Amino acid sequence: MLESQFIKSDDILILVVDDELVNRLYIKKALENEGYSVLTVENGQQAIEMANKHIFSLIVMDVMMPVMGGYDACIALRMQEHKLNVPIIMLTALDDIESVEKSFDAGATDFVVKPVNLPIFKQRVRHGLKTHETDVALFNHQLRLVHAHKVARLGYWDWDLKNNHLYWSDEVFNIYGLSSEVKEINYERFLDKVYEDDQDKIDYATRKSLSDGEPYSIEHRVLLPNGEFKYIHQHAELIKNEEGQVIRMLGIAQDITERHLAQEKIQHLAYYDSLTDLPNRTLFHDRLNHALERAGRSEEEVAVFLIDLDRFKKINDSLGHDIGDLFLQSVADSLKKSTRSADTISRLGGDEFALVIEGVLSEEGVLEVARKTLDALLTTHIIQGNELISAGSIGISISSNENRHKESLIKQADLAMYKSKEEGGNRFSFYNKEMKSRAHQMLILENELRKALEKNELVVHYQPKVCVKTDKIMGMEALIRWQHPEKGLIPPTDFVPIAEETGLIVPMGMWILEEACKQTSKWHQEGFSDLIVSINISAKQFHSKGFVDGIQKALIDSGITPQFVELEITESCTITDIDKTIRFLNAFRDMGMRISMDDFGTGFSSLSFLNQLPLDTLKVDRAFIKDINAEGENGELASLIIAMAKSLNLSVVAEGIETIHHLYFLQNSDCDEYQGFLASPPVEAKQFKELLILNLQKLAS
Repeated sequence: MLESQFIKSDDILILVVDDELVNRLYIKKALENEGYSVLTVENGQQAIEMANKHIFSLIVMDVMMPVMGGYDACIALRMQEHKLNVPIIMLTALDDIESVEKSFDAGATDFVVKPVNLPIFKQRVRHGLKTHETDVALFNHQLRLVHAHKVARLGYWDWDLKNNHLYWSDEVFNIYGLSSEVKEINYERFLDKVYEDDQDKIDYATRKSLSDGEPYSIEHRVLLPNGEFKYIHQHAELIKNEEGQVIRMLGIAQDITERHLAQEKIQHLAYYDSLTDLPNRTLFHDRLNHALERAGRSEEEVAVFLIDLDRFKKINDSLGHDIGDLFLQSVADSLKKSTRSADTISRLGGDEFALVIEGVLSEEGVLEVARKTLDALLTTHIIQGNELISAGSIGISISSNENRHKESLIKQADLAMYKSKEEGGNRFSFYNKEMKSRAHQMLILENELRKALEKNELVVHYQPKVCVKTDKIMGMEALIRWQHPEKGLIPPTDFVPIAEETGLIVPMGMWILEEACKQTSKWHQEGFSDLIVSINISAKQFHSKGFVDGIQKALIDSGITPQFVELEITESCTITDIDKTIRFLNAFRDMGMRISMDDFGTGFSSLSFLNQLPLDTLKVDRAFIKDINAEGENGELASLIIAMAKSLNLSVVAEGIETIHHLYFLQNSDCDEYQGFLASPPVEAKQFKELLILNLQKLAS
């Protein structure tokens, strides 16, 4: 019979199994005097039933009992997976080696000879409980480790080089798509699971590691039955014996497919236009560089085509940007079909395309390509029921022994393209020296721009940055404009490139900084005390002499608190000298200023440096926002960049927010702030103050 028994839930629980009542009570009292909770039963069968109802820290069990003896009960308990680590102390009246061995063979942890010597017995119990505590901690640690490996898709392996036997953890079997029931795993079988094109690479890395005695890290692919790839990161270390001979290789394998695909998306985004999927400006420059390098080693030359669509603005203005985008995609398809696979057709932005032709032996060959390109442009496109005819103006320049400079060829093609436009469009023009007259006009504009600095013709406009959640204006971006006395307000696209080329961007940039700090300080004094002003810093300005001193002077002269100034840099600031960049940015952070990465995602190098840079904010370029529709589609890349920024504890500002569904998307994507025409275009200081007042009234109502 089972005695009436009570359990303290927080205590250590011990089960005593003995068919003799006196023994049970004697041992129970001794254990309870030690502070343990104790349950008792009189045979092995009852012990198994009790063990299925409670979790015991230790079991004390007599060997000789009716119904089921201690040996059989011990074996039965050990067959239950959750009882494997419970210490079992066997009580035996037989003090001989055979009984002891039989106890241990049955799964016992320890034994005590009857009659029980209490001091020895208590010591054995304490030792058993300590062992159990250690086993439980180890088991939980291993359980957490296995779970962590599963979450991280990380497995480990152990290669016995002498026997050519590989031990794989369960997660490695999952990674390589093998059943864990596979008995024989060796190096050859592992190599067979690697994608065929990567087998030589990993075999070479393995053999070199064994030869040099050095670890290796490598990435390779596994081809899945559905034809898709799984990307694996493999790292291995060598184990040597006392004689210094390599006897084993230990390694980890991690499934990095998701990370690889995400990086692939961002890299593709860096080099390809998001609308047409053509190479973008960055990749165009890169391929032109390589083409010119190859031309320098051969007798063949390179032709550069710059293509500007005729009357595209009318399509945008009359039918809207959505139709305009679909039209650009259709034009891009036509151009792709008309070019050779060896040539590069790119979209540089807006309605401007470019073509790099390699292997040019004569102007006649280029002429033929020009005619084909013009024919491809002169195509009818049916866009949502609208019949639209495309046409383009093409400018062409050809490299030579005297001129294989990328910038020069692009400028020449640009001059030729404007010549085609001046002549009515739908034509191509080869560059000639007479076209330099246009360059002369650009020189005039440059001189006027220099005078604009002296005559105070430059003005600063401000575009609000609005909190996504509260709709409060948190700050503004300072943007330069040129108020020409005769030509009116000139947009920055018409003069900033000239300023960049001539170096005027350096004094212009410092002037903007000084003006914006003064104006923001004034608004702070007028009650708008938490506004943060963001100021763009060009690469030339960033790396110019005296830049840091100029920043300090602007802060002191304006009286603004540095924490309300945010410097916006682009990746072009970082790629020249990363160490200098980090040093400068840390200096600005030490002053109290904030640092923002502008136009993130439009290049690639910023991604590799992102972790190193002391940043506060990441700005999502309008290129990733503009195609998001009312259903939130086409926002995957924007979501990816926002999530990446959040993982780095950066705040996020989205640019180019023009519609309410753009804002809805940001509200669902954990974005912090936005700027764009939905809130307001850039406006003069007076108008911006009116926006601030209206915003306060709106928030108060």
